[in-house]
Parts: sequence; C-alpha cells; structure tokens
Amino acid sequence: MKQTVKDGQTLADVAIQEYGSWEDMIAIARANNLSMTEVPNAGTELAMPDASWNRTMQNYCKNNDVSPATARDQGNVRLRIFDKEFNEPFK
Repeated sequence: MKQTVKDGQTLADVAIQEYGSWEDMIAIARANNLSMTEVPNAGTELAMPDASWNRTMQNYCKNNDVSPATARDQGNVRLRIFDKEFNEPFK
C-alpha cells in the first residue's frame, strides 16, 4: 500500500492518519529509507507497512477525514487536530 503525503505532514502525522499512532512512523521511515525527523515533501508517495497500532484512532481518522499536518505553520492555521468531541470517546 502507498500513501501520498499531504502539505505540512510529517512522518508522525502520516502514521497517526493511517495507523492511529505516531509510533508506526519508525516502520514508515524504515520502509522508505528516511530519517524519522525528515519532513517529506507534499506529493511524496510513501510505501506503507502492513500494520495497525491503534484501530480506534485509525478508524476515527478515516471516518472523520482527519489528516494531521503539524509541520505547517502559517500564522492563524489551527494546528490542533482533535477537539473536545474527540476527547470524550477516548477517556
């Protein structure tokens, strides 16, 4: 499976979006010969390992079209990806 990086996404963002946990960024980095601290360019296609770290978060991101992009810093762009609606089901 491949995933295209969106504007402002880090490997951790892609890992959260696709697997529900930032921890899978290690596997993504290894599969793509990248450093974990590299910020891939928007449009880069990443090979995605066959894994699932947190199905609840993974499903939440997919069902709510959540695409974290923490590398983007454009003034008044809101960088928080989850609001109080998200916190309640996961307490």
